[in-house]
Parts: sequence; C-alpha cells; structure tokens
Amino acid sequence: MAGRRGSVRTSRERLSRSEPFEVFTRPQRSLPARIVGLVIRLRAELLIAAVAVAVWLWLTDRMPTWAASLILAALVLAVGIWPPSRRYVLHPGYAVMTRHRLRAVCVERRVMNYSGNVPLLLWCRPTAVGERVWVLLRAGIDAADIERNLSHIGSTCWAADARVTPHRRVAALVVIDVVRRDPLTGRPHTSPHARPDTHPHPNPAPAPAPAPAPPRRLTVVGDDQSA
Repeated sequence: MAGRRGSVRTSRERLSRSEPFEVFTRPQRSLPARIVGLVIRLRAELLIAAVAVAVWLWLTDRMPTWAASLILAALVLAVGIWPPSRRYVLHPGYAVMTRHRLRAVCVERRVMNYSGNVPLLLWCRPTAVGERVWVLLRAGIDAADIERNLSHIGSTCWAADARVTPHRRVAALVVIDVVRRDPLTGRPHTSPHARPDTHPHPNPAPAPAPAPAPPRRLTVVGDDQSA
C-alpha cells in the first residue's frame, strides 16, 4: 500500500514537472499609488457621481424631496428621449466603457512587459465610427503586441473591428481606433436646404449629334411615261 502511494506521488510529481507553467509577476506598488491609479481610471464616474450628489443636495435644500426626485426623473427622461442629447451622452459613455474594456483585454491577453505593467491609456474620445484611444507603450511593449490582439480588442469592446496606427515620430505612442459603425453603408440623406441646380453650367457639355437621316430613294421617270 505504501509502495502504491509512493508510485502515485511520484507520477504526480513527474506530471507537474512536465506540464508547462507561466511565472506571472506583479509590480510592487504602495497603497497610495494604487489609490491614485484607481482614481485616475474612474475619473469620469467619480465626476458624474459628484455632480449628481451636488445637484441632489441643491434641489432638496430648496424644495421637497418628492419634487426634487420628479425633476431629476424628468431630466433623465428628456435626455434619453431627445436624440441629440441621447447621442451626446451615449457616445462619451461608450468612450469610458472602451477605456475600461481595453485595459481588461490587455490584462487578460498579457499585453504587458515582464514587470506586469500594462500600457498607459492616455485619452479616449468618440469619433464618427466609434472611439479613438491614445496609448503610451511601456518599456518592453511595442505596436506589434497590440496588433496581434486586435481581434480580441474588437470583441472585448463589443465593436465590429479595431485598428492600430503607430505614431510617425514616437514609436511608443500608438492610436487604437475601435470601429462600431461604418457611415458609408447607411442610407444616403438629402439636406432639406438643398436646391435643384437651375444655373447654367460654365462649360456645358456638347449636345449629341443628330442621327443621320435615312437615304432617299430616287425614282427616274422615262420619256414615254412623261409623254
């Protein structure tokens, strides 16, 4: 029995030694540094929460609670119904979500250096087709590491595609375009202010030449017939 246990233990040890493994290290950061990093990543959410709390306190100080709740609910409903305001809120929201999802895919796909540092996401803004993110690559990471994971970036950000463009002068700075929609595939729109072109063109095209007339058949009348 003891020999069997020894053989089982030996096979397990042999199996653990033969299996591939990965040594993943994390940089040692202090607690204040972690808090500062978290505040920087959540700056948009913290700003929105602070503004909402300030508006709530200002309204409840001047009116009953039910009236303040009704005003806030009407404001949120109006922003969600009116298309321009909905786009104004939705597109920056997608930009914030893309920044968080992009950092998540860098961690999961090991787009980092051997010290465990992921690229720095400097800025993210909405574009006509999605979002554009400026990324600063740390030491040990290049644009090829980002390019190899473009399919994962597109799927993680819930987008149709993702593209990377290195900076012309600074190799450590790349731009990632998250493509969500293609404006060229939609239905063409005509401006209501467009007017038909009634003015003559300065160089009008020459008129097409008329088709040639069919040849006429000549009938020769003899002398006997004319007499």
